Amino acid sequence: MRFLLCGQGTSEILWSIHAALVDLGHESVLALPDISQDVIDRRIDVLFVLNLFEIPKPTVEMLRAYIAQFGGQQGKGPAIVHICLKHPLEEIGAGTAEQIRDADRWMADNDVSMWCMCQGSAAQAVRLGLSRVFHEPLGVHRTICTAPAADGTVDLYKRWMAQDTPGLRRHPYAAMKGQSDAGADAEASARDRFLYLGQGWPEHLESGRDPVPPAIQRDAEAVAAAMMERPMLHRLQAMDSCGLADRSADPAWTLAFNRAFTIAFAVENRRRFATALRRGFGEGFSLWGNGWERFGLKAGPVSAAPRNAYPTAAACLDFGSLAYDTAIFPRTLEIVKRNGLLVSWRHADTARLFGPHATELTFTGEDDAVRLLSALAGDADRRARLRSAYLEHCFDTLALTAILPRVIARACN
Repeated sequence: MRFLLCGQGTSEILWSIHAALVDLGHESVLALPDISQDVIDRRIDVLFVLNLFEIPKPTVEMLRAYIAQFGGQQGKGPAIVHICLKHPLEEIGAGTAEQIRDADRWMADNDVSMWCMCQGSAAQAVRLGLSRVFHEPLGVHRTICTAPAADGTVDLYKRWMAQDTPGLRRHPYAAMKGQSDAGADAEASARDRFLYLGQGWPEHLESGRDPVPPAIQRDAEAVAAAMMERPMLHRLQAMDSCGLADRSADPAWTLAFNRAFTIAFAVENRRRFATALRRGFGEGFSLWGNGWERFGLKAGPVSAAPRNAYPTAAACLDFGSLAYDTAIFPRTLEIVKRNGLLVSWRHADTARLFGPHATELTFTGEDDAVRLLSALAGDADRRARLRSAYLEHCFDTLALTAILPRVIARACN
């Protein structure tokens, strides 16, 4: 089969999908930063897209119609898989039941499905009436693919690749280093320390928006409390346990609830863990990202450079996603692909991510986090053994070469 990958956002996700498709025996192209005509003048079976709903619908329809003239799935043109980087309801921009029905109908008419990495969010979206949403975890792949260019360099983008492409090369993903304004200083400051790279206070949740109604705020705080007490629950399970099943079928309520819940749960988790680790380890805890000053914590600037230090940090920390209730999301997978030693708060999907190493690499609360990391700090040999074993588990359990066939079967059904 032939696959085109495109869209704006976390393009590293597409690098891995592209290489996995090639290793599965397919033909694939990374059409980044945009789609040019020379890559679409052929049959294409499936498009993987990161920001589909930011593209005008008529443009999407014209693209499918153009590609359809070259053949495809039963002559229909390509199926489209939108990779959700936030809640599906927020992706489509729908605030009413009628808008959801319109979006769902358009997706059905244009063979669009939505791949959601979070089981709870996918279930919530289906309850709201989005029938084209399905759940599969995002996965990992050890390499990226390039092909030789005419000028003697290599092509990553806008070059169709397959296993028989002359000069095809597979590069270790962990060796990838991007440009950064912070450069080597950021890498050096994270080396042999406990590293966290992420936002503290997310300004976009409040900027230009009306306050969340107090009743919904209380609902969000109740669900957050339930999930802190039982962190293996995902959001929809906790909402149902709090008696909110009926309200969770209302899209306007859900959008307001999700905003309040992000602050009550995801942001609060980041605050409490970062505060405890700075108190426990001082500058041995390397914190990077914006919004931390709101909590009185000094942090390095927003930068991709510390990611280059993932393999050499004492441990790379995760306190949970702002968008989702899963331990398996782009930041944790990026740490895995860069061969970092991931240590995480124990919550939904932690068992799948860490397998038999969950007890040694996950913590339940602030004191437990300090205790676990203190034990790791003084034992480099143990860290090395754990890193090797848990990476082997991740690349096996979350292999994109196993996940993608299920995604493709769903998209082309």
